[in-house]
Amino acid sequence: MATSRFSRPVASFDRFEVDLTTGDLRSDEGKAVRIQQLPLQVLRMLLSANGDAVTRDELRQALWPAQTFVDFDHGLNTAVKKLRQALGDSTENPRFIETLPKVGYRFLMPVEWGPEADNQRERVTPIVAVAAKPAGLASTKRTTLWKILIPAAIVASILLYLAAAKLFKDADVRHHSDGLPLIRELRLTTNPEDTPITSGLISPDGKYLVYADRTGFYLRQVETGETHEVPLGKDFEALPESWFPDSIHLVVSRLEDPQRQPTLWKVSVFGGPALKLTDAGYRASVSPDGSQILFLRQSGDSEEIWQMQADGIGANRLTGSHEYSFSQLAWAPEGRRFAYARTKTRYYTMRSSPDTQIEIYDLKDQKASIVEYVRDRGLPRGGAAIGWLPDGRLIYPLREPRPNQQDTNLWAVRIDPQTSKPAQPATRLTSGNGIAVQLSISGDGKRIALRRHAPQTDIFIADLNQSGTELAKVQRLTLDSRNDNAMAWTADSNTVISYSNRDGPWHVFKQEIHSTQAERLVGGPDDLYAPRMTPDGRNVIYIVRARSGAPSDDAQLMRVPIEGGISQFVLKAPGLWDAVCGRLPSHLCIYAQIQDEHQTFHSFDPESGQSVEYRDAVPAGDNFNWVLSPDGQHLAWAASQDPHGTVGIRVLNLAEGRIREIPVPGWSDLFGVDWAADSHSLWIAARNSGGSSAILRVQTDGRVANMLKARNQDFYWVIPSPDGRRLAIVQEMNNSNVSLLENF
Repeated sequence: MATSRFSRPVASFDRFEVDLTTGDLRSDEGKAVRIQQLPLQVLRMLLSANGDAVTRDELRQALWPAQTFVDFDHGLNTAVKKLRQALGDSTENPRFIETLPKVGYRFLMPVEWGPEADNQRERVTPIVAVAAKPAGLASTKRTTLWKILIPAAIVASILLYLAAAKLFKDADVRHHSDGLPLIRELRLTTNPEDTPITSGLISPDGKYLVYADRTGFYLRQVETGETHEVPLGKDFEALPESWFPDSIHLVVSRLEDPQRQPTLWKVSVFGGPALKLTDAGYRASVSPDGSQILFLRQSGDSEEIWQMQADGIGANRLTGSHEYSFSQLAWAPEGRRFAYARTKTRYYTMRSSPDTQIEIYDLKDQKASIVEYVRDRGLPRGGAAIGWLPDGRLIYPLREPRPNQQDTNLWAVRIDPQTSKPAQPATRLTSGNGIAVQLSISGDGKRIALRRHAPQTDIFIADLNQSGTELAKVQRLTLDSRNDNAMAWTADSNTVISYSNRDGPWHVFKQEIHSTQAERLVGGPDDLYAPRMTPDGRNVIYIVRARSGAPSDDAQLMRVPIEGGISQFVLKAPGLWDAVCGRLPSHLCIYAQIQDEHQTFHSFDPESGQSVEYRDAVPAGDNFNWVLSPDGQHLAWAASQDPHGTVGIRVLNLAEGRIREIPVPGWSDLFGVDWAADSHSLWIAARNSGGSSAILRVQTDGRVANMLKARNQDFYWVIPSPDGRRLAIVQEMNNSNVSLLENF
């Protein structure tokens, strides 16, 4: 008798192998993910269709019997979404699951079934009987897909009904890979994109969530959702940093001066006077017994970890780095160790994007040990939710593989209390979207409040009036949900050149200002960066950085015609970071090379690739993000704060080797410096630590004009068009909310 494909428990496709009995999905990298029940059954049907379409009606009849009253469309869409997340698939560029509008879904990859499956048929229970298929909907190849087993159908129907019902409580349920109870995830906040949650913490007793957004500072009862504003006093704007064990008092950070570091305070959720703890600190964490506080502090270009008593006395530096940034700090249950993520942020990290180390610091020995090392793309700097459960498990995030590299999810590993090393392999906890940026744990370890945010850069176009003093008609250009970074304009000022990860790796794109879609100019498997125009406007130059694990840091500078075509090699250099050209009549092009934290500049010919190093005429500068003026006469970059706390712009005259300082008061960070078309002024994206952002126009004579303001939406880059009539603005959009995790 023929064996149904549903009796085969193991299927292989592409780089995955899935056990349809247990739901374990394993990639060739060795990582295992357990697929939830509903997505697993959808995958089972798609794999067994042998490349044919599986209609939505077939899925409904199979997974939601006639007597089950649920929102089928929502349930199926959610199941398919979670299945795509597990496979690292995308709706826009599917590799595995193709959506057939108004029909259903189709599996795109060839499937191989385990050879032992036919001999193990008795171990697999079919799911639910499928009703007869309406005529004309699908191929007759699958008219007898499942055998009707009534007892199994009844049991499975009940289980599927219960699983589906959870979807409509806005909860996400999944299994541990080690067989522990189901994890439940419930949204606690539902803020819109223009009002992101900036911090959110669950109280030690697990009853309250304290959170902040741009409208205020709030306390919410977890069970009822009842919410009240915390009375901190007039003009006392603060971020919750950490609870004290009494579930009444908090450490909060407050920005008193936009050009200074935040200060740390102790406050009560019931109001009353606040106690100032330190003049400089952020990302504070109170010890389990409430006696000590860890916090971060800036010192020049270094970030440092400090410790002080709960009343602010006895502050001392523990460790620091000018090469790495630190995540939130998580105390161990016994209070003598703490964990954090250390992410490399310097631009000389060439062979891969920022490296990340998950470390544990022993306060007695004053030494750190590495728990996890993530080289390939690492984690977003500062964006790492770290927590330590009372049962000894350390929780930390890892980045998802492409094309979901903008998401991080939580993993847990049990730590040996004696060695501070992992006692067993890590297990996955969540499979959500966005970056897991902050977490807090109730005192009994039964609840986690997880804040995710989903930042992405988009390109906007703004018109300038004739005098260049006002912006008008600010409109979004890019309409995808990936990162888009404008870098240049075509010579006619009608098309923006950018690089984007919308199809996985970073590729080079061009998009006309009146078009809704971008055209890919250069693709391929490599990450491509910093596309710029050659002086004559006929070609785009871009950088192919060394791949992760490459034997050297050699990067290539390439050239491609603006109309498209085959890319041509220009030159190769270790640590090649950026390359910028002037505009005719200037023929000057300069690239920067970074090695051992030192930056050198070279002039080069974009046709022949011949280059000459500037030895004494061009100093290294204190910022690796620099820009060449269109007339080819000046370099400019953002300068660090002076002793008075003022940031500014440094302008280097290439002919004379002379540097001029232009102060830009009132801001703590300057980004995206670029020259105006006339080479007499600069466009700058500025921000302060209070959440305000602005686009500034800075004249070379020192005058500063604020052209556009925003709050909780950061500007990153401003690229003026060659005719001086428009700006391409790179702005970050962000959605940030808090969820509750239970049963982990």
